[in-house]
Amino acid sequence: MEKTVRSYFSIFKFSICAAIFFFPTLCHCQHTNHEIGFSFAFAGQSPFITSNDDAGFFRKPLMWNLRYQVATNYLQSIAIVLEHVGEERSRIGLWNDIPNSSPVYNAEISEQLSMTTLGLEGIRTFIRTDEFRLGIGIGLAYGFGGATATVKKITDGTSSTFESCDTWNGFLVSAFLRGRYSFYISDKLDLGVTGSLRAWGFPTIGPLTNCSDEYNGPAVRSLFEVGYLAGISVGLK
Repeated sequence: MEKTVRSYFSIFKFSICAAIFFFPTLCHCQHTNHEIGFSFAFAGQSPFITSNDDAGFFRKPLMWNLRYQVATNYLQSIAIVLEHVGEERSRIGLWNDIPNSSPVYNAEISEQLSMTTLGLEGIRTFIRTDEFRLGIGIGLAYGFGGATATVKKITDGTSSTFESCDTWNGFLVSAFLRGRYSFYISDKLDLGVTGSLRAWGFPTIGPLTNCSDEYNGPAVRSLFEVGYLAGISVGLK
């Protein structure tokens, strides 16, 4: 009988420890129940997988990230995230107004690519103090965008603008490590700064249709990068 009681007690202790580890909401891991975060990045992104090394896009993008984060059961917190990533790249090279046709001419080419995504993030905090916390999370989003090229002929200086034949689309996936430090705490607000190190990318990215005889945007079809986001967040009590 005593052995049985000890066994049940051991199972109970293990269950409590597992619950605290896997369901950290029991530890009040998020400082407030609701948070609104705004983050950005300029450059600082380094590719580790890409289907076209010559494309070069999103090495120095301007990124905006807005999220509404709520503490939940089972997941430590979940957030709705709206993110925009865009970049302009300039080069001098050969250009033809209709792909794979002639005439081809030397031009100053300024090409833009942008994507706006909407998705979800889940994050689990594993270090927390009264002012600081550090968590690890994953995200999945889907977005639309487009590409534009402004082309200036070197010979006569005439300029033309081309837009991608169709809307670009793609899934955005990410895994990140995010820290937050509170610099102002009151009865109603908790203001903090945040910093994230993340691996992110588009498994496939491109226009919805394949337009072989029109401008289609840069030859980017897949990319994964390591980068950062930095910003502020407002906790609502």
